[in-house]
Amino acid sequence: MDIVKKVDEMRVKRGWTFYKLAQESGLTQQTFTKWMEGKTMPTIQALQLVCDAFNITLANFFAENDMIEITPELKGILDNWVHLTKDEQQSIKLIIDNYISRKN
Repeated sequence: MDIVKKVDEMRVKRGWTFYKLAQESGLTQQTFTKWMEGKTMPTIQALQLVCDAFNITLANFFAENDMIEITPELKGILDNWVHLTKDEQQSIKLIIDNYISRKN
């Protein structure tokens, strides 16, 4: 996996400039220039900042399949999910599965 290429593809997909990515991530434009020129490689800490800017996890970044953007709403749902019992989680899963099957 070409990490720098993937960061750039994600940036372009969102219509962001390097300036916007720098603003959102807290990194400098110079950092991205060095990555693109192959002068340096992203550290895990820098990638975490980029992932935070894109609202994805590091796991999503490195996943080979489609990424799921963790919006504040989805994060809230996931945060609440862990406080449910297994039975409650199963009930909600059935509701969601039922709803999705009706839409298809």
